[in-house]
Amino acid sequence: MAQRKSPSTSGSANRPAGGAARSPKGQAGRGPAGKGPTGPGRPPAKKGKSIVNQKQTPWGMIIATVLVVLFAVAVVVVVIATNKGSSDSSDPYRYPEVAAAKKIQGVAYHVEPNHNHKDGILTYDTTPPTGGNHSQYWADCTGTVYAQPIANENAVHMLEHGAIWITYNADKVKGTQLDGLKQIVSGVDRLALSPYPNLKSAVSLQAWGYQLFVDSPSDPRINQFIAALKLNPKVTPESTASCSQPTFKAHPSTFGHPLWVPAPASASSGASSGA
Repeated sequence: MAQRKSPSTSGSANRPAGGAARSPKGQAGRGPAGKGPTGPGRPPAKKGKSIVNQKQTPWGMIIATVLVVLFAVAVVVVVIATNKGSSDSSDPYRYPEVAAAKKIQGVAYHVEPNHNHKDGILTYDTTPPTGGNHSQYWADCTGTVYAQPIANENAVHMLEHGAIWITYNADKVKGTQLDGLKQIVSGVDRLALSPYPNLKSAVSLQAWGYQLFVDSPSDPRINQFIAALKLNPKVTPESTASCSQPTFKAHPSTFGHPLWVPAPASASSGASSGA
């Protein structure tokens, strides 16, 4: 009796080995997901350099930072310079301008913070000087009249002790006018009088940090200046120091030749203090 053949499943003979499923329609020949065809006729796309990965120098920020730093440095320099010349009621070398001096027309005031003892010829910011570094050896200022110009460096030290230094132009002030100045000064403690080379006015008066120029020895502001500033505790850095210096009075310095110590006994003749 003939055997029946078992019916085979339709299309089973045409399936690939291993039961692999046929690719969906339209997917044949495509490369990895999301990419275009990779057939032999199309070369692979070249990768360009990413703009995002290129590092750029932030010149704008660098310039702005430099400008800010320079501005800050300039501010610091200005503050330091301003404070150097500013007044301070707690510092005897930076006392504020006194009201009595402000009332005198023509009085110039400025802070003189430097006050160290230095040997030799020194440079000053006013002529005649009104303060600053000076010789350790002060000029006598016990109502002393000097016949010749004395050294700035010795005169400045007496200003530190509360003296008023009256200077005059010897070409403009003579005779009775000079006698009038001598009468004001002679024998009065904390006053000194001397001629001064090339003085721009007939007379000038100096206290520590203050100065007044006048054109006449009879100007009433001379006595006003003396009354307001002589040994004034709000003007004088060393108000308790003495004005007496007998050795300097006997043998004073000469202009441009400051004394650091007393001159030998054989030096120039001294000053007068009598009326």
